[in-house]
Amino acid sequence: METGSQMTDQTLSDKIRQCKDGVVKNPYQGADKKVVFVCSMGILRSATGARLYAHKYNTRTAGTYPDALVPLSPILVAWADELVFVNKENYLSFTKNIDRELFADLNIKVLNIPDQYPHMHPKLIEAFKEQYEDF
Repeated sequence: METGSQMTDQTLSDKIRQCKDGVVKNPYQGADKKVVFVCSMGILRSATGARLYAHKYNTRTAGTYPDALVPLSPILVAWADELVFVNKENYLSFTKNIDRELFADLNIKVLNIPDQYPHMHPKLIEAFKEQYEDF
């Protein structure tokens, strides 16, 4: 039951589920910067980036291809504080199909990581450390 300005976790969960953008404003997400790493399919390069920086940020992975494991959606964009595209092609693919107002206030980084490494390959990890950490 609610008492004053306090409410139970169950009541808060119910309110989140009822909210159209509950996934975006979910208080259980914490206060860490929310970063979405984006590649083509969302399973190799972006998954590596999300895994590498999960200790520091609240990370997700997505892809720009329509058949990506998790396609980059307006909900993910609204959720994010920062989008990290692994290369210019993925960035351009995203920006040509979405309203620019949706990401106007976001911090966007575009790296130059080719699609030639398996998940967590040492050279892929090195590329993220060189290009993302020093950005």
